Amino acid sequence: MPEPIAAWWARRRSSRGLAVPYPVGSYREAWASYPVLVRQYRPEHNGGIVLSQIPPAADVWLCWLCDAGHVFVATPDEQRHRPGRERRRSSWCPECSELAAPRALPMRPPMAPAAAVR
Repeated sequence: MPEPIAAWWARRRSSRGLAVPYPVGSYREAWASYPVLVRQYRPEHNGGIVLSQIPPAADVWLCWLCDAGHVFVATPDEQRHRPGRERRRSSWCPECSELAAPRALPMRPPMAPAAAVR
């Protein structure tokens, strides 16, 4: 079950016995094939932990910032497996995705023919 970044980092520090369980750059190559995610990740929303310190398969909630400015929460795995890798730049954001898929308008009943004018 995913956990908040602060709890995940504290657990990693304890289990590894290190103040910094994953040095900056540890997972840089693993994230290199996800440039949209690298751009959307913000350490200031994630306790100062940079993306290259987080394994791509980590079961942790992270905050992301899309190109339109929406902040949203998702795990690295959810982000890496979202459908449509070739869509527009903000396609990884749930709010942008919802806005891009317009809802169908409710059907109106047909209008009755106008009464004959005398």
